[in-house]
Amino acid sequence: MPSFGQKGHVSHAPLYYGGYSEEEAEVPEALQQVVGWPVASRERHLGQVGGLAVDSKGRVVVFHRAERRWDSRSFVGDKMSQSLGPIKDDVLLTLLPESGEILSTFGAGQFYMPHGLTVDGEDNLWLTDVGLHQVMKIPRDSTTPSLVLGTKLEPGNDVSHFCKPTDVAVASNGDFFVADGYCNGRVMKFAAPNGTFLAQWGHESTTGMSPPGEDEFLVPHSLALIESRDLLCVADREHARIQCFDAGLNGTRPGQFRKSFMPNRGTIYAIEYDPNGDVLYVVNGHGMDDIIEGFTLDLDGNILETWGPQRKTFDEPHDVTVSRDGINVYVGDIGTQPTVYKFDRPILHSVDPQLQTLG
Repeated sequence: MPSFGQKGHVSHAPLYYGGYSEEEAEVPEALQQVVGWPVASRERHLGQVGGLAVDSKGRVVVFHRAERRWDSRSFVGDKMSQSLGPIKDDVLLTLLPESGEILSTFGAGQFYMPHGLTVDGEDNLWLTDVGLHQVMKIPRDSTTPSLVLGTKLEPGNDVSHFCKPTDVAVASNGDFFVADGYCNGRVMKFAAPNGTFLAQWGHESTTGMSPPGEDEFLVPHSLALIESRDLLCVADREHARIQCFDAGLNGTRPGQFRKSFMPNRGTIYAIEYDPNGDVLYVVNGHGMDDIIEGFTLDLDGNILETWGPQRKTFDEPHDVTVSRDGINVYVGDIGTQPTVYKFDRPILHSVDPQLQTLG
């Protein structure tokens, strides 16, 4: 298990430093911001960043809200305000990993309030729109959905409706999980390829000052699937904790409680699992001395390192993702000046590639 330092250096090389012993490997530094990424672009109008993910080629896909902002006028109850139509501009950007330059854009006229984004193992996009109350799958190299779940603009709490769904996690067999979301406080599991409903668990928390129950959520905001352990972890945002359950991929019953982490870092907005280091990357919100940062957890809930921008603090980090090789971490900030940050471990770029063990 890698052991990372606090905003400084890790104590030994993480597992993704294949081919090195502790004596041979240089000690990698903690995550550091790549300053100047992304490059400035006149073509980019970045709105509130709902979600972001990295595809198999290392490209960064960003799901943002363009000119729309989620404010007190956006919804009437749980329904999108009738005065707001679909967003007119493109809301999906693909950025080159080296520079952050825009490679492609699409999505104009399709979305109302973008939120969650996941890229699965086959580079399909999975999106949640809290205004539409829908979950969509867009195949690789396409711009139109091949699968849509939920009823357009209609919130609900049965198995064919969502209410402001927040995130999707996809298993290697194609089954997928939906965090639903701001109203229903539940997690749902669906089968590939057509989204047949399989199971659900959890409910919206009604607890006052008492500790919430294991299956009570107050905005399940982000999901992280750890297939090697048959584990699905949920960022229970307003309870400031991470709840982990059986995913039901290995014959277990999905939704059985396994473990809980409470990092004491305020609200938990997003979590992302990195199998290279067997760690969770996490970003928080307000609530614990208003220290807003990224931090890395082992799967026992221990904080291994903290990290953030070099010259300022995060404003409102909303999502976090990691490249498939574990080298780069990206954060989407939804604040007053929406931003995408890139972080890496500098030592990875100074190692002689001839010394690396070939896989």
